[in-house]
Amino acid sequence: MGIFDTVSETIKRYGCRIMIENNGKRIPAKAFIEPLRYKNKVYVGGEYHVLGFNSTEKYLYIGPVDFPLTVNSSVIQMQNNKYIVKRCETYYVKDCSIYVWAILLPYGNALEDDYESD
Repeated sequence: MGIFDTVSETIKRYGCRIMIENNGKRIPAKAFIEPLRYKNKVYVGGEYHVLGFNSTEKYLYIGPVDFPLTVNSSVIQMQNNKYIVKRCETYYVKDCSIYVWAILLPYGNALEDDYESD
């Protein structure tokens, strides 16, 4: 079994059931979604925030390549939580796409960097 099959099977077997909303289409899938820890700040702007002032709640998504995501458009629902994709990339090994990773924010929460600066 190759790396693609191994990763794909792991996501199907152990991933959570999710719903991906893209351009009005709802697609059921499985993926991993977990909170991003403080040490992972390099992918989400790299800024320190004083506790209690800014929402820094961000999540890491690992999912199959079969369902492409769109930044600031794709919405992912898992159980009773909704998230919007803020950054996404496909991970490749030898020109073969293996999985998609993304940074998610809670859907509907306007964060400081979502507004245009004056």
